[in-house]
Amino acid sequence: MKKLLTLAVFFSAFASAAFAQVEFEQIKSRTQEKLHVTGFFDYYPFGQYENNVYSGVFKSFIEYFSDYGQYVLDYLPVSMSYEDTIREAGKGEADVVLGMYAETSLYADLKFIYPAAIDNPIHLAMLPSKMSAVRSVQDLKPLKGAIHSKERFSDYINDKLKDFQIEYVDTSYELYGKLIRGEIDYVLTSIYFGTIETAKLGLRHQVAFSRQSLWTMPVFIGISKASVHREYLSHTLSKMLEKPEIKEKIKKDMEDIVNGVVEKYAGTVPPSFLPGETPPAEKTPAGST
Repeated sequence: MKKLLTLAVFFSAFASAAFAQVEFEQIKSRTQEKLHVTGFFDYYPFGQYENNVYSGVFKSFIEYFSDYGQYVLDYLPVSMSYEDTIREAGKGEADVVLGMYAETSLYADLKFIYPAAIDNPIHLAMLPSKMSAVRSVQDLKPLKGAIHSKERFSDYINDKLKDFQIEYVDTSYELYGKLIRGEIDYVLTSIYFGTIETAKLGLRHQVAFSRQSLWTMPVFIGISKASVHREYLSHTLSKMLEKPEIKEKIKKDMEDIVNGVVEKYAGTVPPSFLPGETPPAEKTPAGST
């Protein structure tokens, strides 16, 4: 099992192996300014904001960028819905949005930084004994499915899901309880989010994930078109993400985060999902980056 790297080791690797080879216009003479940042705040590992602390796969990347550009990061506190937060970012309340999807109306007022930082593959989660019966997406149409209400999908995928029998469930305990009890046939989930949530419930051996993704959503970093820093941010972030070694570092960080959670919860006893059972508290593991 891979061990979760400490932030210091990962941060050093970013600097020495990747960013040090990228040429930018570094502004050394100006006074440090605040860089207002937002993004997914309840969709770990893509983004989590809890107890005034931001964590997620982009944290080390944006911290290095802010150090290079001489910015002071200011993660916007969660005070409204995710949708309203993104709309406010488009008006200039945030400079950077960590994670968004192309061709999705919610992000219309934001500028996409190309290329995408990482992909978010959507997989099928089922009881292992039933997985072999599904050979294509079309096989899901007569079945009952569910999605965690914290999942964030693109407009393209949400439009596709209109053809399926889908319900949205607010907690992982309730969601996978329905699957274990046979009340639903499958769960659609990000492979990263789903792996973490089933690991925390001790269900890694009771729930199987499809080998292939049903859809894959590129995840972009966005810039508010109203940001006073938009030109520098657009140019510099794009140059960084064009470097294959930088994208590999982001992907490796994602793998380390997920593997770290799986290892942390390896001995967790799964719930029985019986009436009256107290569900475990849903929270991000301590020490997650």
